[in-house]
Formats: sequence, C-alpha cells, structure tokens
Amino acid sequence: MNIHTNNLNSEIPEKKRLRFLNRSHPEFSNGDTLALFALGTFGLHILTFLILLVLYGSYSQLSKKAPPSLVQLSTGKSIKVAPIGSLERTPQVVLRFVADTMTLMMNWSGTLTPNTVEEATKPKGDPGIDINSLGKSRGKVASAAWQASHALSEDFRKEFLQKVADITPSGVFKGTTQVVLVPLSIQPPIKIAEGKWKVKMIANLTIFDQSNNLGEVIPFNKEIFVQAVEAPEYPATINGFAAVIYQVRSSGLEIYAIRDLARENL
Repeated sequence: MNIHTNNLNSEIPEKKRLRFLNRSHPEFSNGDTLALFALGTFGLHILTFLILLVLYGSYSQLSKKAPPSLVQLSTGKSIKVAPIGSLERTPQVVLRFVADTMTLMMNWSGTLTPNTVEEATKPKGDPGIDINSLGKSRGKVASAAWQASHALSEDFRKEFLQKVADITPSGVFKGTTQVVLVPLSIQPPIKIAEGKWKVKMIANLTIFDQSNNLGEVIPFNKEIFVQAVEAPEYPATINGFAAVIYQVRSSGLEIYAIRDLARENL
C-alpha cells in the first residue's frame, strides 16, 4: 500500500512538468489581441507626432527665411524683385507706365523708330496706320501711337485711336509736321479700388511745322485711369511690332479710361 502511494506521488510532479512544457506555445485570447492592437496604435501615434514636430520645425525655418530678391530671366539678365500681391503695383511702376505710354502714344515725329544703327542715321518716313475715324472716313495715326495703344484695354483702345486720328495733323505723314508731348507734372497715383489707380497729368502738346518754328502749344491735361492685368509671357524669339506690343504690356498694367482734367483753381 505504501508502495502504491509513493508511485502515485511520484507521477504528480511529472504531470505538472509536462503541462508546464506544453505552455511554451500559448494561444492568445481576445483580450491579448486587443491589448497588442492598442499598443501598436499608440506607437503609431507617437511616430506621427514626432514626424509632425519635424515638419513644424522645417516650416518654421522656411517662414523665417527671407523671400528671394533676385531672379534670373531666360535671357541671362538678373533683376531685383519684391513680393507683392497679384493686383498690387508700386507707385513708381504706375507712374513710369503712364509716362512711357503717354509719351510714346502722343509723340509723332513723322519717322519710324529705328531698329538698327543704319536706320538711325537714315530714318524712314512714317506712313502711319489706317483706322476708321469718328467721321466714318479713313484716318491715320502714327505708328508709335498704334504700338503704344496696345497698353490700353480693348474696349477703350478703338475709341481712343479714333480720337487720336482726328487730331493728328496730316503733315506728320508727309514729314513736314512734328508733335511733341511735354509733361509738366505727373502726380503720384491715387488708389481708387483693388488693382485700380488714377493719375493726374498736366502736359502740353507742341506742334512744329515748316511755317511755325516756335510751335503751337495745346494744353493736354488729363486724368488717366489704370488697372492691373496679368503680364504676358515674353517669347524668346520675337521682334518687330510684336516685340513692342509685349514690351508695352510687360508691366502688367493697362489704361482703361482717359478724361479731361477739371481745373481745381485758377
């Protein structure tokens, strides 16, 4: 009896040892799987947070970096730039645009603008550009005026060219008359709306011909309305009238109205 009991007692530790060894390949319960999923998700959140910190640091450094002030054109020429809105223009740009456009449009020398040294020594006569005048008859404007008129808005350009044709002396196209615009004062632009300005110009039109060397002076006091537009892309290979047209619109501005300037005082 004692022997049987001892044998039974000796088998119990052996069974426990076998059960312990069988636990080397345990099966995960639903609770264990959920815990591992939560742990993995937490790890991903930590990794995402670290990536966001890195990105925030990069953006902070980028925001503190000064914008580029020098750009290089496709022609190899470098120019200085300033960051402004698409509808914003500096007063200097507006003033220069108005002065250059009106000077080119209202100076009628009777000769074409020379493109080469030979043409400068022997200027060619300006045949003018035919347009329909207000009187329904054929009229002409100087070639320079026609070129500069592309700085006007399309709905205003035709009307203004008709008026220019009516006041252009016929002697301009015969080489006997010259008309010169003499600006006396161009006031700083006044902003009237987003992307729109008006500029007051006081000037004289002086007409010279063979019978009057002193010139006839005609007041030309105008209020010029300017608006911002998208500047065209300048093609690399272009010349002639097309190059002039791109040049007059390169500032991203156009004139959409011109009216007589009322006298504010005596």
